[in-house]
Amino acid sequence: MKITNTELKFVSFSSEDVIATSGWLPGTLTGQSGFFYVPAAQYSGTYTGTGDYVEFSGTFGNYNGSAYEITGIYGAKGSVDSDKNHISSKQGDMVYFDDTGVSVPAFVVANFAKSGYDAYAYGNGQYYTDGVSFYDKYWQ
Repeated sequence: MKITNTELKFVSFSSEDVIATSGWLPGTLTGQSGFFYVPAAQYSGTYTGTGDYVEFSGTFGNYNGSAYEITGIYGAKGSVDSDKNHISSKQGDMVYFDDTGVSVPAFVVANFAKSGYDAYAYGNGQYYTDGVSFYDKYWQ
């Protein structure tokens, strides 16, 4: 079951106080890197390829209470629809990538899903993400 409401509490175990959280805390990703999938129609930069999505790498910037600004964008490429589909959905023990003809153990794909995020643009040339990884959304 995926927890959607994060909570931070002090919990006692055998007279030891520990801090426990029910999920990621908003704003804690700032400065970390990831790779992002944005609908091709929303991407205004240069990339090669075709398809419905553009993949790019970047850094989580400022958090405004609901979304992170994505900064330091590089490595944009298109024709990544199949890859996005595989890492944004739960798979069985092996994941077959039809564009390369290679099967990969699902736990390896899950590791990619932990660094992959949906992105969107407001039309101002800046990209944003909600900061919830494909792993958190689809693999748990």
